[in-house]
Formats: sequence, structure tokens, C-alpha cells
Amino acid sequence: MTQDQKEKILVLLSCLALVFLIYGRTLAGGFVFDDRSVVEYKDTLRIEKWEQVARMPYWSEAAGLYRPVTLLSYAANFSILGESPLGFHLVNLLLYAFSCYLLYALVRRLFSDRALAASAAALFLVLPIHSEVVANIIGRAELLALLFSLLLFLELLKDEPQSWKMVIWAFAGMGSKETAVAAIPIALVVLFIAARKSFKRSFWEYFETASAILVGVGSYFFARLFVLGSFLPRVETSLVENPLMFAPFLNRIATALQVLTMYLQKSFWSFGLCSDYSYNQIPVAASFWNGASLLGILALALFVVGFFIFLKRRPAISLACAFFLFAYVPVSNLIMPIGTIAGERLVYFSSVGLVILAAAAIIFVAKRISAPNFAYLAGGLIVALAIFFGWRANLRSVDWLSEDRLFASAASCAPQSVMSRSNLGAAYYLRGDYANAEKELIAAQTIYDGYSKGVNNLGLVYWKTGRREAAREQFYQALKEPYPYPGAFENLALMSLEENDVVAANRWLFLFFSGDERAVAAYLATHGVGAK
Repeated sequence: MTQDQKEKILVLLSCLALVFLIYGRTLAGGFVFDDRSVVEYKDTLRIEKWEQVARMPYWSEAAGLYRPVTLLSYAANFSILGESPLGFHLVNLLLYAFSCYLLYALVRRLFSDRALAASAAALFLVLPIHSEVVANIIGRAELLALLFSLLLFLELLKDEPQSWKMVIWAFAGMGSKETAVAAIPIALVVLFIAARKSFKRSFWEYFETASAILVGVGSYFFARLFVLGSFLPRVETSLVENPLMFAPFLNRIATALQVLTMYLQKSFWSFGLCSDYSYNQIPVAASFWNGASLLGILALALFVVGFFIFLKRRPAISLACAFFLFAYVPVSNLIMPIGTIAGERLVYFSSVGLVILAAAAIIFVAKRISAPNFAYLAGGLIVALAIFFGWRANLRSVDWLSEDRLFASAASCAPQSVMSRSNLGAAYYLRGDYANAEKELIAAQTIYDGYSKGVNNLGLVYWKTGRREAAREQFYQALKEPYPYPGAFENLALMSLEENDVVAANRWLFLFFSGDERAVAAYLATHGVGAK
């Protein structure tokens, strides 16, 4: 075994050890929040049905998303490791550790700098803002998209890269999550840097090989067309998930820049991490004339300028800027509105650029301050940051162990979010604490009275506490919203059965299974409830 091989094994083992040290307690966690969508499809997601899984949308055609690789990874989980959430959490930890190792390998290979590679990988591993991706099973899509992109870049840098492997890695990245499209422009930057460092080939020789990436990405889009009937993702969301979808153009941009500032702040000052930023935790900005929007403009400009200025002089800085820009902008709401206003998982891919920048800055400052002993100073700073960040990430991971913890945390960090308050109310309801459930659900309605799931849950509280007519009105309300909550049909049917009104119960169930919106509206109108 060569010294280089020993070094790689040591780095991989170190990544595994640190990931399990920081996030090991998540193995005791359950399926929480959006994870439950995995459980709901457990009978469909079986590896023996892999052809069916590969043709499934993620999770519905209406969502306009196609992520077959992520779904197949869930199918493998169910078939090999069983239905326990432990197996899903275990795979997430392994994917995260391997991604950290691949980041080390990429920086080490591209810049021949062990200190920069080790520092960037260490910071990436401990960054607390990654806790949502690692501890939340549904974060698997983010983990896989970056992992396959890193494998693609490393294959590109080999002395004799295999085109078929690049096709697979490119398709697998896109098939994990659409954000992997950032790998195309980042790969061009990697090619440029490699060619300038004379990695045995010219840029155009690299480019010829890299054309295999386009084959992989193109194959994904054709598969997507076959399954969903469209090349491009459709964005279907409500005011609750993303108010920017309904905001004027300039207000949307100003708010998106505020969110950028928030991401940068929370990446390195990890207090106040939150699982929910939905309406109205981040109010739509009235103009650009506020500190957060202006800082967002400045940050975006610095990344753009930094990319071009340092492309030849300090390519590591340029690569860092490219990672951030190309991975962040598509999910930023700057180009077009996406499905949510903000989410810490969205900056997972782009945070590669942030940690490379941070590592390069620490090494640069250490050299200037203490040139003879800069390695000790830089190493000490990295270790201190790793301990602090690792501690914060460990604490944050506890919030994802159960829905009670997660919803209580979200209501604390996002008290103006209708979804956070509604979810906490639902948690109280399930515990039988109807007084606090009612309090939280009414608080949610004061923020926004059009969140149909929260309206339905308040109806459940009224029903359990003997206020049947008030409950019925809430269920009616939940059905007349722009995004009606289907559980209200079932609740109305069950309430009718309790009242021995079998005809009404059958009618509600018929309306539910028919999916006829006009029939639902007409039936509600007969009960004195008009369309909203």
C-alpha cells in the first residue's frame, strides 16, 4: 500500500468517525415531517419494483419533480435494511461522510494542497447548517446530488477518464435532485483550472471528454419528458410555502437578497437554525433599501467579481465562487420563484464554495501573521472552529429526533410562520393537550387563515372538545381554500357517521374520491359555504 493510499484511507476513516460522533444520535430518530412521505410510499418503493420506481414522479406529477435515483435509494433502504428509520439515517450518515472525503480528494487533486483540502473538508463536515440535510431523511436528495457531482469532477481529472462513468455520474446527480445541473458550469471551471495546471492535457482535450456530461444530463431530461411530459420543472406552490411566487418582481428580488444574507450569516454563526421559514416568518421586502438586501447585493457582487478576478491568479478562490454561484442562484428565487421561500437544505451544495473560501482565508491570514509557524496557527484555528461547529451541529441534530422536538423548535425560531404554529398545534393535539393545541392553531390563523391543514386541525380540536358545529365550519373552510386539505372529507364523513347520517357520509366520501372540484364547491354552497 502506497503512502497516498494510506492517506486516503485515513481521511475517509476520519470523516466517518467525525460524522458518527456529531450525528450518531440521529440513528435513534424517527420519521419526522416530510420524511413521512417516504413511509407513505413504502409499499411502492421496493427494489424488486425498480422499473416502476424509476418511472415514478417525486412524489406526484403535480409537483413537477423527477428524482428516480433518490427514490431508488429509498427502495434499496426498504428492501435491504428494512422499514426502520435507523437504516435510512445510517445511509444518510454514510453518504455525508463519503461526500466530505470526496471534497478532500477533489481539492487535493486540483490544487495539490493538503492543508487547503483537509481544512475545507473539515469545515464542510462540521458546518451546522447541514444538520437539516443529514438528520432529515428527506435530505437524501441533496446528499446524493452533491456526491455524484463530486464523483463526476474527480473522474474528469483522471489521467484516463472513462466517458461512460461521467455519463452515469451526470445522470445520477440530476436524477437525485435538479440542483445538480450546477455541475455543468462547475465542471467547465474545473477543466479550465486543470488545463492551466498542465494535468497532461489541453483544455480542449479535457472538453472533448467532458462532453459525456451533456449525454448524462440530456438522458435525464429525456427520461423526465417520458415520465412527466415536460423537460423543465413546474413550480406549483401556495402562499404558505413561498409568498414570493405572488409578490411583484422587485419585491421578490429584494426579499431573495435578504434571504441570501440570512444564509451567509447562519452558515457561520449557527444560532437560530430553523426547519421552517414559510409565511409569514420572512415578510416580503417593501424595497431594496434595507440592510439585509444591500448586504445581499454586495455579497452576490463579490462572488461574481471574485470568480473572474481570481480565475488565473488564485484558482481555488475562483472555484469556490463558482461552486457558490452556480449552485445557489437556481434555488435563490432570483431567476424565478421556486417551491419555497427559504430552506437551509437549499444551500448544502453551494456551501462547498463557502468552506473553500473560509479555509483559504484562514490559511492566508495564518501565513501573514505567523509565517514560520503558520501551519500551527491555521491548524489551531481550524480545530477550534471544528469543535465549535461540531458542538452546534450535534445540538441541532437533537431537534430532528422526533416531531414533538422539531415542531417545538420551529415554533420557537419561526413564531410568525403559520406552518410552524399549526404543526406545533397538531403535536399538542396528538398528545391530547387540546387547550394548548387550540391556542397554537388560533395563533396560526391570526397569521394566515388560509392554511387548510391548520384550519382542519383546529376543527379536530373543536370536535374533540364537543363543539361539533364549530368543527364542521372549520372542515368546510379547509375544503374551500385554494389548496383544500383532503383529510377534511374524511373528518366530515366520520362526523356524519357519528350522527347516523349515512347518506351524508357517503356523499363526502364520494366527493373525496371523485376529485370533482365543481361538485365539491356546489355541495359546500348548499351548506352555506361559498367559494373563497
